[in-house]
Amino acid sequence: MLGHEDGSRRELLVVVSGSLEVAAVNESGRRYVNSLLGPRHVVPLVRLLDDVPLSYSYDAHEDSVVLHIPADAMIEVLDGEPVLWREVARLALYRQRLSVGSLRAQMVGSIQRRLAATLVNMEMGYHLSGSPVREGLVQLSQADLAAMLGLSRQTINKELSRLRDLGLVEYGGGYKRLRIVDLQALQRLVES
Repeated sequence: MLGHEDGSRRELLVVVSGSLEVAAVNESGRRYVNSLLGPRHVVPLVRLLDDVPLSYSYDAHEDSVVLHIPADAMIEVLDGEPVLWREVARLALYRQRLSVGSLRAQMVGSIQRRLAATLVNMEMGYHLSGSPVREGLVQLSQADLAAMLGLSRQTINKELSRLRDLGLVEYGGGYKRLRIVDLQALQRLVES
């Protein structure tokens, strides 16, 4: 576990390689996986603004290299170059827009649309460059996707088969191997 809601260390985590699972457990012990973060992710940005308790834990999902940067040191750098705060704000607002879109898909979308939104968010990697992070390859099991969406693995399998039949994804060739074939079509499905 790299970071947890106990707030024992006020730091930012920067994923250099591998991936971090962002998850929480509710009072009844049910585990909720919010997302998997790949290279170039920086979390939790809220640590730059306030020393609030974290609502998620951050765990390496595979062999990963993660930098731990003390939030106070990063704030000192940002205060020394105030124009950099603008980039932090842009990133935070971009992530908020993705979260709102994902929440909308979760609340009113079909299972297929919810799955598509999750895959698009993972592929785009919560960053501002506008280019995909993972180049189509999402290393995630069907059980992981099921946990992220609160669905059964069988339901995820059925929906992935439908997305495959539409020519949007490919899977197979090993555990945790899912490739997004047509990101633009997957995005259009989310927005429909």
